[in-house]
Amino acid sequence: MAIVIAVPSTSWVSAVDDYFAHGALGRRWTRYARDGSLPRDHVPSNGCGTVATSLARGECVVGIASMPERVLPDTLIAAADFRIQIVVNAAVLREALRVALPGTPPRSIPEDLTRLDLDDYVAAMRPGSTCARALSRISDVATHRLGRSALAASPDLETAVEFGAARTWCLALAHDLNEYRAKRLPWSALDRGAIWHSPPGYGKTLLAHSLARKCDVPLITGSIGEIFASTSGFLDSVVKAQRELFSRAAAAAASTGRAALLFLDEIDALPSRESLKNSRGADFWMPVIADFLLLLDDATSGRREGIVVIAATNRIGAVDPAILRPGRLERSIEILPPDEAGIQNILRFHAPELKRVELQKIADRLTGYTAAEIMETVRAARRIARQASRSLAAEDIVAAALPSMPLSADAIYRVAVHEAGHAVVAYFLGEGRIGHIRIGARGALNAQTMVEFEDAPIVTRELMEKQAVLLLAGRAAEIELLGSASTGAGGDATGSDLGKATRMLASLHFSYGLGGDEIVHMCAPDEAALELRRSPSVRRQVDSMLRAFQTRALEIVRENRAAVAELAKLIAEGRFLSGNEIETVLDRHSGSPPRKPGRSS
Repeated sequence: MAIVIAVPSTSWVSAVDDYFAHGALGRRWTRYARDGSLPRDHVPSNGCGTVATSLARGECVVGIASMPERVLPDTLIAAADFRIQIVVNAAVLREALRVALPGTPPRSIPEDLTRLDLDDYVAAMRPGSTCARALSRISDVATHRLGRSALAASPDLETAVEFGAARTWCLALAHDLNEYRAKRLPWSALDRGAIWHSPPGYGKTLLAHSLARKCDVPLITGSIGEIFASTSGFLDSVVKAQRELFSRAAAAAASTGRAALLFLDEIDALPSRESLKNSRGADFWMPVIADFLLLLDDATSGRREGIVVIAATNRIGAVDPAILRPGRLERSIEILPPDEAGIQNILRFHAPELKRVELQKIADRLTGYTAAEIMETVRAARRIARQASRSLAAEDIVAAALPSMPLSADAIYRVAVHEAGHAVVAYFLGEGRIGHIRIGARGALNAQTMVEFEDAPIVTRELMEKQAVLLLAGRAAEIELLGSASTGAGGDATGSDLGKATRMLASLHFSYGLGGDEIVHMCAPDEAALELRRSPSVRRQVDSMLRAFQTRALEIVRENRAAVAELAKLIAEGRFLSGNEIETVLDRHSGSPPRKPGRSS
């Protein structure tokens, strides 16, 4: 007789092995208990001859693993008379409590209590306990391990408009999973994976909880960092832990009889194979990556039916392209900053006691904030209200979004002049729609003028030059109204006005062939500014262009000095102006009707 037993996780392997070692079913068994901890030995090609010899002698053979096809001998898989999958569900857990402990277990046991590891159950069902006490311990472990509180506190996917395209995909997946569970849709018709990417703080993990709640399926979470933190870091333990994560998802899907979500955070921690060329770490990482790709193949094939794998990253460019291959994670979906409707929804979630009309009035104050920053702003607002011994008010959120600035009135006015310069030049150049101006939101010198541009399918030199003029407008306004420029336009190579303008104009020469007589491609646009160090002649050309564009910005500011001064005064006083408020001022100075809005920033 040959039997293959699939266990919920690797912690079950030794326990089931002991069961057969002590004469299970009254027989002597040749046992293959493999947990994946030995990558070279626990492979399908190892042990096939021994299995065949044992069966030919009339012996009984059993294979025990959480992922049988991945680690047990191929011959045993093919020759098995019986395939058994151990599943922990509510009925199994209730019966185990009844047999092991005094008392009567409850008739209804939450399904998420069935997704723990064997060691968790053994520790909870200790001698001297009752069924009720053991179940209470199991519930506590589930709260800790499975993030039950986070799942319950996640926003409603139906109204979570702040997640944009990712929410649309999630709603479609939820519908398809319902159809699959009702046997009206085959597993092959479902999307079985995706990567969500965005900068930090955009709510990717929160969205995973909302999706699991909407789909009413178990959520198994993990990350490459957790795998290393929970193991010795050696190759065998990393591969074992990696396989264990996927095994937990398979067991969760089997225990509920529905499906499961496996959420892998910080997927970029798994390096791209391209980045490993000539790297000392290649010998370690290549087997880990290869095993991970095979696990993805399993998780999106019939052998792992019912598992949807979702990954998240802050650096989509660092993800190995093979992970996005059809049949694995298949697609990447960007989560963008929340628009005004999304901000209002996030505010309603974190400040449900405030009226909708109050939130609508203050939502524009938080334009450009991430979901995490909005949450922190509401938390700070609650602190303001608590210290004043009153309930939260909309004004508290505004105060938290624009905290007091440790700057003199002259310094604040200089910042306001700088930002007003950007707005006025954008308006009179006719480039984009001004979204808002805000100063001091996340630090004393933090300032932002948001300009929304029309989508341009083809970017020309003329458009790039106009954007360079716009970038130099803040510096120009300081020179015109205050007599000199400050360091506010420079400093950071990638984020400052001068840094952006220099990089943009350098890319005309070295990346796009639009700079002059030479059209040779030297580098990617982001690296163009570095080439200026190697080419003094081009550096002089770029500097000449920067000076000419600053002169053009000065001309616009000088022609509209009164508009700049009025905007600067309003910004310094309130530290925030919406796009409508800005354009009202500028329309009055120009005598022009309101302009059409742009589409993207």
